[in-house]
Amino acid sequence: RLGPAVMGSASGSIAVFADTILSSMLPDGGVSAISYAERLYQLPNGLIGVAAGTVLLPEMSRLLAADDGAGAVDAQNRAMALTIAAAAPFVVAFMTIPELIVGGLFMHGKFTLVDTYASADVLSAYGGGLLALVLVASARASFQARGDTKTPMTIALTALAINVALKVALFTPLGAVGLATATSVGLWINLGALVAIAMSRDLLRFDARFGKVLAASGLASLILAVVALMGRGPALEFGARFGALANLVALLALGSVGAIAYGGALVGALRFSGVSLGSLRGARRGRD
Repeated sequence: RLGPAVMGSASGSIAVFADTILSSMLPDGGVSAISYAERLYQLPNGLIGVAAGTVLLPEMSRLLAADDGAGAVDAQNRAMALTIAAAAPFVVAFMTIPELIVGGLFMHGKFTLVDTYASADVLSAYGGGLLALVLVASARASFQARGDTKTPMTIALTALAINVALKVALFTPLGAVGLATATSVGLWINLGALVAIAMSRDLLRFDARFGKVLAASGLASLILAVVALMGRGPALEFGARFGALANLVALLALGSVGAIAYGGALVGALRFSGVSLGSLRGARRGRD
């Protein structure tokens, strides 16, 4: 029998699985659009969200066992701040240049331009919930580190029920995009409920450093969005010289410039606000 912790952790995967099932009833291309977009959507979650939650949970459990509640909250703040800073570029990319991402990675052989734009629309809809997806594991640790697996499971199943209801409502008018949009909304409901209940029970408190990282990431994301939107055309012109590899070269070129822009803006904003990267990796508590 699945335990509460497993059920709570699997809710996001269940939602995507539901997308796959419902998309099979769409016209030709619906399943492919969901499948290709979901591959890209899950990549940052595996690299960032799952990794952060896997490291955070045992660390918080150890600190709480040592009666260091402040240390556990500090560790959670650091993990969530780093998660936001690391995931924000993916969110911006999925929302601003989804067609270039899909085209650069998949548009060859039988994968046509029509397939590219269909998958890109779904990827953009998934992108709206990506930040919630990568933060859920860290937010869930507020309860699991204290031995409470029932609360996050209840929240996850409630969010999943709303998610499925939205899928049914949006399935006909919006197709695959509606399914992905419902998934994103369900993820934000899950995260919002986890954070709200944890804060109401004084299990989670956001500190000044978290706020500064959030603001710095927001500023860097805005700069990255401008770079992505303005640089898309020049990147495609540059990539056109490489024939069949045009989209991939354009994606790599724009991605490289975007990474430099985001990284530089983030580091600059953090330094301006007095936050050191060392403090995010685990320096002494109480420092901003």
